[in-house]
Amino acid sequence: MVVVRDARRAWGRVSPFFAGSRWQIALLACVSVVAGFAEAALLALVAAIAGALSQGSDSVAVDLGPVDVSAGLGVLFGLGFTLAIVRGVLQLVLAYLPAKMSANAMAGLRRRLFDVYTAASWPVKAVERDGHFQSLMNAHVTSACQAIVALATGISVSLMFATMLVSAFVLSVPTAVVLVVTSGLLFLMLRPLAKRLRRSAKALSEENIEYSKGMQEVVLLAEETQVFGATDWYRERFYRLIDEVRLPLLRTRFMAKAVPALYQSVALVMLMVALVVVSFAGAGRIAALGAVVLILVRSLTYGQQIQGSISAMDELLPFLHRVGDAITHYGANAQQDGSQPLPAIAGLAMKDVSFGYVPGATVLEAVTFEVAMGEAIGIVGPSGAGKSSLVQLLLRLRDPEQGALLINGVDAREVRRSEWRRRVAYVPQTPQLLWGTVADNIRFYRPHLSDRQVQDAARRAHIHDEIMSWPAGYDTVVGQRASAVSGGQRQRLCLARALAEGPDVLILDEPTSALDVRSEAAVQKSLESLKGEVLLFLVAHRLTTVSICDRVMVIVDGRLQALDRPAQLLIDNDFYREVNEITRRQPRS
Repeated sequence: MVVVRDARRAWGRVSPFFAGSRWQIALLACVSVVAGFAEAALLALVAAIAGALSQGSDSVAVDLGPVDVSAGLGVLFGLGFTLAIVRGVLQLVLAYLPAKMSANAMAGLRRRLFDVYTAASWPVKAVERDGHFQSLMNAHVTSACQAIVALATGISVSLMFATMLVSAFVLSVPTAVVLVVTSGLLFLMLRPLAKRLRRSAKALSEENIEYSKGMQEVVLLAEETQVFGATDWYRERFYRLIDEVRLPLLRTRFMAKAVPALYQSVALVMLMVALVVVSFAGAGRIAALGAVVLILVRSLTYGQQIQGSISAMDELLPFLHRVGDAITHYGANAQQDGSQPLPAIAGLAMKDVSFGYVPGATVLEAVTFEVAMGEAIGIVGPSGAGKSSLVQLLLRLRDPEQGALLINGVDAREVRRSEWRRRVAYVPQTPQLLWGTVADNIRFYRPHLSDRQVQDAARRAHIHDEIMSWPAGYDTVVGQRASAVSGGQRQRLCLARALAEGPDVLILDEPTSALDVRSEAAVQKSLESLKGEVLLFLVAHRLTTVSICDRVMVIVDGRLQALDRPAQLLIDNDFYREVNEITRRQPRS
């Protein structure tokens, strides 16, 4: 069957991430068979006891197929209670195993997805819209784990259904034949609906991704929306996302319930047909007839559960496949690493570097320069000139299409990233704070950094005294929207984070663009104190920011137009001279 093949394929893609899942499935199968036969024996015993009671007999002669046992009611009652208890214990095991598999699946999938995502190259992550990864980690992994439960349940009830069939063959061959044929016909009749269910589930998976992206945008733009107001157009746009999830959700949920319900209704008719066959086959003894009826009814229940599991798999397989696709995609685009160790950085250089985000659209072209340890290098240029792209290459977030970034004369691609990250630090234009203490924010998941290193970094960033003035000092809780932290303080906290491990290279992207004069002066003071200690790159629009620099790069139209001292650029470079004149005419508030 298609669903079985798809389930096996989906399971094969993700099962390596579930420790112990194979033996759990094997155990599930064994327990299901034993539980099925215990239940069939119990049903036959109940039918025999009921027949004896209806005749007022104190002893029972059980003659059901090959079984021929004669015993008193007390013995059979004891045997019945024993079988009921054994079946109950086995049912608890059958409930526990899928739950354990699901919990292990959730943990395993989330760990694996997190690992391959964090190890993936930056170009892969940079093109994803906000909310995509969150949806995979939450709704999609949850649905994938529900698919694991549905698969385990399907295996269990299928085996128990098989035991009912075996028991039916023992009691009445014609009845068993009718049961097999009608069950097969029912599955074939309901497959078209199951296919529609799978299509609706696939659409639901896709729309859930889009909804999560929209939700993330709502959160990110909460402040702006508060200021500008949530207009009717804004609301309608989000309502459309809700409606686009509602329709496939309606179809999926309806068919997921309708298919098993239809199965049950048609199967009841088939049950009556089977009983007619039993009557004509001569199974007239009360005990035999009672056992056959009970087994048929129980088979009907298991058949319905099988159909329910198949419907659940049809609904959930798209989510499982999408998680598998994401793991494959991230894993196939892992960040490449070098093998050479990295000693202290003495200098960086670019040699004939060209780069573009898409083929045929060059953003940087033939960039060549050399800088040495201890220098402060400014990077200026008009918007869209390629400054941010140059920073991404310097950080090794992306690799040049042509040419090379050289570290101490060695191609950066040959150097171990772990050592590169320890020696190169970065402060982005929009610094991000964790929800945690000040110390946590400076340490930034590097537990090997001591409290002394954290505080020394804060002193170098000229934020230590302000931290100590806060009520809880370094234990003060801050966050992305913590009102107690100003823009300048946020910038200097992130500067301290960058300095905590004593980097050789420090790159700052527009460190003062959003700051007032006083905050800018505090950051400038921090940067001035770093001159000569690190190789410093400062990306800026304001020339006041790069006034501390030894040399300044001018990037225009993706080309390195000049790299020289600020005083010389005022003489030789038109762009730098024009920006300087504009800056001088604009008073600072």
